[in-house]
Amino acid sequence: MLSWRPDASFADTSVSESAVKAAIIFKIAKFVTWPDSAFAASDEPLSVCMSSDSPMAEAMSALQGRSVRGRPISIRKFDRSESIPTDCQILYVPENGTNPAGAVLDSVAQAPVLTVGDGDRFAERGGIVALSIERSRVRFAINLKASEKVGLEISAQLLQVARIVSTVPDSIQDQP
Repeated sequence: MLSWRPDASFADTSVSESAVKAAIIFKIAKFVTWPDSAFAASDEPLSVCMSSDSPMAEAMSALQGRSVRGRPISIRKFDRSESIPTDCQILYVPENGTNPAGAVLDSVAQAPVLTVGDGDRFAERGGIVALSIERSRVRFAINLKASEKVGLEISAQLLQVARIVSTVPDSIQDQP
């Protein structure tokens, strides 16, 4: 029987990658403007949601209490058996087969939610921000049409440093 156990250096690299991605998500949020309808009240926190078993859960927890555009960040974790919350402002969608990205994206397709996911194709599938690793660096792509469709405004400053994707599939679940 073949087994593989990562050594400590691999674990540190994985944690470091998550911490870098969490920091990038925090910085990206500073360049996004949500419509007033995205919040129930003017003092409501900016909710960042992800499944409780997400590899980013621990790293994102470090953002709890920091603020973006005068709103404190609230990290909300949900169980995969629960429905995806649509009252979040940021939804992190990990790249895995447990909860297909298409189903997750379809569940928030009409809500002003900044969807952030892993992998080069996440933005092409209808997600708004796709994070990927290239040459040991985290890069990101932005699907501008997907952000406009849900009423999010993304700063030109951020768009200048991102790869722009400009497609929005009719049905996200049908995408491979």
